[in-house]
Amino acid sequence: CRWLRRATGGSRPVTLCSSPSDRPCLSMCCTLATCSCCSLSVILGALVAFVALIPSGDSSPKCFPNADVERVLPLAPTSYPEEFQGILWMDQGGIYGHSDIPLGAPDLALSFGDTGYSKWDPITRTMSVDVAGPAWTWMNSGLGYVFYTLMNKAGFFYLFELNLDGTVIQVYPSLNLGQLGKFSLPARIMSFTMEKVVHPKGACPPTGSTSKKDIVKCATWDRVSKGFFSPLVGSYGVLHYYVWKIVDGQGNKLQPYYDAYMQFADQSCAPSSTLRGLVGITDASCSTCSTAFHGVREKATAASAPATKSSEL
Repeated sequence: CRWLRRATGGSRPVTLCSSPSDRPCLSMCCTLATCSCCSLSVILGALVAFVALIPSGDSSPKCFPNADVERVLPLAPTSYPEEFQGILWMDQGGIYGHSDIPLGAPDLALSFGDTGYSKWDPITRTMSVDVAGPAWTWMNSGLGYVFYTLMNKAGFFYLFELNLDGTVIQVYPSLNLGQLGKFSLPARIMSFTMEKVVHPKGACPPTGSTSKKDIVKCATWDRVSKGFFSPLVGSYGVLHYYVWKIVDGQGNKLQPYYDAYMQFADQSCAPSSTLRGLVGITDASCSTCSTAFHGVREKATAASAPATKSSEL
């Protein structure tokens, strides 16, 4: 946008249009009269167009009532470790407890029962979860549609590695590139861990007056993010948000965490027929609230082999 700046020492952007009908500016840019706004609009438009052109993945989105989450998400077999039982809510945005993440992704809850994609391997202590599969829940919103579609078409999944005493899960962002193999981001570059929270005696469950800082003492996991350069910036290079088990391995609701999740999931519902059409989502039930969606496969995929160190990026 440097070429758009005039006068005032080149510090003030010049509006590209005087009315919404002028070109090449979008009506939103005319209202805000900023170069950065026009740039953002073009980038978002290009992203949506790009998503629409990429060939579809192996699953299609299906909406369901939020209140059915414990009946829709597949629960892990009882033979799995307790750490992989039930349904987890990733409170990235700090809706219920404290979070260092300024803006969370448009996903909601997950389980580890998608055995058609991956099964628990007791030798490597790993299993994978397909974020576009039936065990991962997305917000019924425009941003949710775009994220889901990108992840589905890219073959994105998470590899979970449980340590020997069950207190830490290393999470590897990963790609399934078909014949090219599966690749996981090394933890030395970007580390995502889930660290089990030890509940203080008598502190849980929290009451309605408990602060967000204290509520997290009752969380299931402390989700910690840090990168290669984190030591250079001290505590600012390590980010925390908290993960809550909202349903146990038998499908029972865990309160008050289940109700807190349900309130957030209902509030996050913001269907967009325009974006839904652009990315090719045809499920008519996605036009209503209070709903979320997950991916449903027409036929089960072969269980994924765990990613190995040799397949890391």
